[in-house]
Amino acid sequence: MKLKLLIFKKETKDYTKTQYKIVIIDLDRTKQYPQNFVCILPKNIKLKVKPSSTFEKMFGKESIEIAKQLLKKALRSRPDSETTQAIRERLKLLDPQPHNKTKCENCGKPIKQSKGRFRPYKFCFECYSKRL
Repeated sequence: MKLKLLIFKKETKDYTKTQYKIVIIDLDRTKQYPQNFVCILPKNIKLKVKPSSTFEKMFGKESIEIAKQLLKKALRSRPDSETTQAIRERLKLLDPQPHNKTKCENCGKPIKQSKGRFRPYKFCFECYSKRL
């Protein structure tokens, strides 16, 4: 399968914001769009036991890696600033982010906060052990 992304620009009803539909096509089938359609790239890809989208059903555990590869390849080939912004937003959605965004005051590394603590941590374990 030779996969590629097609990006469609869609105007909303209030004309203030444009939406982008990112479609995955297979170049081995044909070169015309409707015949080589594979699936739509979802905004959120979650690795669960039961896949929620057709993209996750088709590619399984490798779906996040394939999506990142396709988006990076499309980012290199698109000179248009509007589509590159949409692609970068999708790449940010695919990267895992820590839930608690507390950073160490000394080194700036993200710290995972426990829910049982009364006060939040200010330093990571490494900086705290150096301080003692």
